[in-house]
Amino acid sequence: MVGLAAAELAPPDYDRTLTEGAGAEVARAGRERGPDVAETFAKRWMRTFGESARVLYELGLVWRLAGDDAHARRYLESAVALDPELAAARYDRGEIRLAAGDLPGALEDFEAVTRLEPEAWPGWFRLADLAGRSGDAKAFEAHLVRALRCGFQARAVATDPTWRGFASDPRIGPVLTRLVLVYQGTEALQELGAPLPDSAP
Repeated sequence: MVGLAAAELAPPDYDRTLTEGAGAEVARAGRERGPDVAETFAKRWMRTFGESARVLYELGLVWRLAGDDAHARRYLESAVALDPELAAARYDRGEIRLAAGDLPGALEDFEAVTRLEPEAWPGWFRLADLAGRSGDAKAFEAHLVRALRCGFQARAVATDPTWRGFASDPRIGPVLTRLVLVYQGTEALQELGAPLPDSAP
């Protein structure tokens, strides 16, 4: 019976195991020895096993964490070209596009993230961010509600100048104040620098 049960187990996906191991090694090399070493390892690995969206993503993330968005974007673009459904690569490319002022490009990536990972808050948070920047209070509310329900914590952006600006914006501020108060209370609201409503406890 034990032998039969073992035989019915699906064999591990060799390619996936291989690329996940390589991706983890790229991340480890980046943390411990720097992005140049991680890049050398990734290129050598891909010459042997072929291009991998996961490995390219991890290499892009290594460069992004090192503060080199130009290098990071090049590898993230390659990862997305290989696998447009890789949510992590779409998210990090979206962050780079946002930082560069490419709001339509960032919107494209963050919309893909919410489609691919609808139960995770980062994509919804960034869609709310983009809606706030454009002054669209209705979209801001819809996206922020989703982010809050998925676990977004307002205190994570307490020192972000964009979000502190939202708190005083006549269109976005009242929505932000109401939602943070309802979902996370007065302390979180105060950390954002938003004024407490008269009716707040």
